[in-house]
This record gives sequence, structure tokens and C-alpha cells, in this order.
Amino acid sequence: MLDRFSRPRRRLSRFLIALCAASSVGAAPALAWQTAHGNPDNSGAVDVETAPAQAPLPNAQQLGGIAPGAGPVIAPDGTVYVVNGRGKLKSFKPDGTPGWSRDIGNQGVLSSPVLGSDGSIYVIGAARIRDHTVNPPTTKNIAELHKFNSGGAYLWHVPLPGAAGGLITSAPPNIWKIPGTADVILVPTVFKPGNYQARLTAFSETGGVLADQIVTAFSFETTGGSGGISGWDVPCYLVTLGHYGCKPSFGAPASGTDPVHFLPERMIPPVPAVAVFGPTGNEVPLVMMSDGFQDLVGYFFSGSALEERFRVHLERGKLLSTPLAWPTGHAMISLGEKDKPAEVMFAGLNKSTIRAAGPVTWAAPTALGNSRFALVRRQGGVTVLRGASEEITVALPGESIASAAASRNHVFVSTASALHTFDKATMQEVARFDWQRGGASPVAIGPQGHVYAIADDRLYIFPPTLQVTGTPSPSTPPPAPTNPQSPRYDPPKSKNGYALFACLELDGDDCGKQDHREIAGLFCAKEGYAAVEKFDVDTKKTKAETLQGDEYCSKKKCKVFDEIVCKN
Repeated sequence: MLDRFSRPRRRLSRFLIALCAASSVGAAPALAWQTAHGNPDNSGAVDVETAPAQAPLPNAQQLGGIAPGAGPVIAPDGTVYVVNGRGKLKSFKPDGTPGWSRDIGNQGVLSSPVLGSDGSIYVIGAARIRDHTVNPPTTKNIAELHKFNSGGAYLWHVPLPGAAGGLITSAPPNIWKIPGTADVILVPTVFKPGNYQARLTAFSETGGVLADQIVTAFSFETTGGSGGISGWDVPCYLVTLGHYGCKPSFGAPASGTDPVHFLPERMIPPVPAVAVFGPTGNEVPLVMMSDGFQDLVGYFFSGSALEERFRVHLERGKLLSTPLAWPTGHAMISLGEKDKPAEVMFAGLNKSTIRAAGPVTWAAPTALGNSRFALVRRQGGVTVLRGASEEITVALPGESIASAAASRNHVFVSTASALHTFDKATMQEVARFDWQRGGASPVAIGPQGHVYAIADDRLYIFPPTLQVTGTPSPSTPPPAPTNPQSPRYDPPKSKNGYALFACLELDGDDCGKQDHREIAGLFCAKEGYAAVEKFDVDTKKTKAETLQGDEYCSKKKCKVFDEIVCKN
């Protein structure tokens, strides 16, 4: 339901049409899972064939304490890297054979690493050290960015700006790779408790600070009351290493079900990752950051500064998930408000926002291509949106804060009680591997088709498809269309069942084809299709309602649609 508009209708019509047109292609999937969510845009997709995750390779490796939200990253040669909460960075061959292992010192790690263009591994570590040698005792906070090369050599470490103030560094770093030039490592952090502050820092590949930007800053009252922000409104984050903050306010589990399906009661997701809209060549990238509270901000990064280009502020509720960047430079992010239905918000450079009904999810959306996106539900299950409309919801018993992972033919969803494999085209479940204490780490997919998933502090590896020449793989049934190719609406109706008004302005009944095409495209987008194929408009004496369903044409005769035909 696209019934909340915050800007003029003409601008928003063009905005949603552009979004759906771009998403019909989707973000270009990579061949290696080099960031926490697959690609710098957080799309969570790789363009490789996979087999259903049915039976893992033997001897699943113990990881030594993995933090919620942290997962594997994978180099183009298939090498897998995982860093645990104690600060130990481990490498594995594609089949899980252990490689080298390194420590970053007396620091813990609460997030996934990120891989550079030359294979370097960047890790964020933090520690809170209590000094009892002085009276009264003092506390020292440490937060640093560490760099290793692909062979395990420790290259350098540098402090994060503001570390002494009590940074929370559970967000994974992201990266902008300038082709043939250099890498920029992007680190989001927040301060809590006391004065809340979200921050974004850009580092060079040699450890220098290129830009440091305060994204949001405010004071709050931990007990509520007038004149401040209540403790309920403040996002829950990991306050000290190895200890959880407050219980999430959204998606509380239903009572009376098997405890194996529950996440730990006080487990909460990490600080949201940034999303990078990476244009080709040496163009300026757009970096989108959620402060995990009420602001979604987009910055152009020039190489030496972060220039704010848009900011969306929620008056109520809070942003829940890591954003996904679309090829248009817009963001897709989930949000929620206590005791109200959750929503998905689309926002971007034109400073317009659209909200649509969505599930309660703490996980970044996953791009499936063809205008489709998978959102893992906090209380169990996965919802697929086509454009801004719900295509299907599959109920699952296990809770999850982990994003889905998409290959060329499958979608993988980790829950507390199982790893589920779905056919990507039909969302029919094709395999389930039962486990315990999963659902906290995102699944990753290797360039050879291996699937890597974490549960009960173990790294499970599921082998790739075994292809036989000339024989179709039994794991990839032929895709079935989920929507007709050219659905016809004859005539299309407004939200409340009246004739669909064909002009953008209520007094614009003399409007032309540009208005007709924009509204027809918006109608098709709402129905889950990428574009409009054709339409027919006539002037009639009838009650004509706008697409939003909140205004009516006041003329005796109004321009309305007789027919709209959509297409994928």
C-alpha cells in the first residue's frame, strides 16, 4: 500500500517508477562475498550456481565465539575469513581446511571483516580496560582499525576517532574500491550511553583518516519523561564486549513454542552497516548510513570530505535494518513503531520517501533481481517484495536477525533452528538442515558455489552443485513465473474501487500523456511490475480517485484510465 507520501505527487511518481525500473535489473551481483552483506551495496547476492544446503562437509570448525551479526567474507580465490569475538582472525580454504590464524591483541571484534582490492583484510577491534592501579579506578576505551595482508602479515592498526569516548563498533566496515587506484574503508560507529552520537569515518588503505563526519548527535533521558528521548526509543546496542544491551522492542517471540526456535532473549543486532552506491569509474560514490535510530543520511564522498546530500528523519519509531543501495542511488530500509505495523521505506537523492507495508526485520534486504527483494522476518519466515508489493510470505518457525543470501538459483535463510534453502524463482523450500543456535550470522556464498553458514559457533560448509554435462541439475527446477507476463487491468481501480484518475493534479483534468504514463507506471509498480506496457485514457462523467485513495477529481468530467497493461 503506497498511501504515505511526504513530497509532491509528481516527484514521487517519477521516483517510484525509477526505483522499480532500476530494481528490475537489480544490483549487479558479485562473484565473491567480500563484505558483510556480499557487496558494498549490501545486496547479498552472488552470480553463481549453488546446490541446496542439505548435508555439510564433515568436521565443522569451531570459531571461538562469534558475535551476533558477524559472518564470513570470501576472497575471489575462495579463501574464507572469519574473525571471532576474542579478536582472532582465521582463514580457511574453500572446503574448510584451516589456514593461518592471527590475533589483533587484547581487543574483541563484534563484526565481519571486509576485503580490499589487493586481498587485504580489514578488521575493527575494541576493548574497555579498567585501570585499578589508580584511585579511583579509571576506564580506558580502545577502538582500532587493523589491516592484514592475504598471507596473514599484520600491516598496521590505527585508532578510530572518538574511541576514548566509548565507541560502539559492532557495525561491519564497508569499502569503496576505486578501479585501478585505491580503496577507501568506511567505518560507522555510535556512542552510547549518555549523549548519543553516530559517526562515519573514511580511512585510506594506508590507515590515514580521509574524512570524519558526525551523522547524528543528541541527548536522551534513560528513564523517559518530558523534554528528552525516552530510553525505549534509544536503539539497543552492545554496550560492552561480550555483553548484550537491552531486549529488542520489535518482534518479540510468541509464547508456547519450542525453545529451539528462539534466539537468545537478549540478543540484538549490530549497529547498521553503511551501504555504498558505487558508480563506475572514478565517479563520486554515495554512502548511505542509518544511525540505527531515526535518521537515514546519504553522503557524497569526494576523497577528502563527506558531503551530505539527503537526510530522512522519522518523527516517530525507528529504523531497524541495514540499508540496501539500489542502482539509482536510493536506499531500501525497514522501520517500525511500537504497537504499529512495520514498514519498508524507500528514500534517496531526490529527498522523497515512500513507505510500504513490510515485515518486522532487523536484517538488510536481499536483492533477488527482477524487482524482487527478500526480507527475513525477526519472528520467523521470509517475505518477498516485488517492487513495493508483497509477492509471498513463507512462514518459518525459527527467529532470525540474519540477512538472506541469494545465488543464481537459490535463496538461503538462517534461523535459530535451521538453514532453509528456497528455489529463487518460486520460493518453494527445497532443503532444510536442522541445527541449534543459528539465525544470528548472515549466510555467505563462495565463488565456486560453496555455502557458508554459522550456528552454535560452528562454520558449516555446504558443497556446490555437481554438474553433469548435458544433464540438468536436479537442484535447480525450471523457474515458474510468479506473475503473468502482461497483466491487464480493464479498467484499473483506485484504492477504494473507483475509476483511477489519470492526472497528477486535481485541477489538471486537461493533462497529457506524460501524466498518464507516470500514473500508469506507478500503478504497475504498486502491483509488483517493473513497467507499464500500454494504457488508454478517456474523459468520463464518473467519480475518479487518485492512486493514493485520498483525493477525488472535482470536475463534472474527469480523465480516467480505461485500461492499463503492465510488464516485467
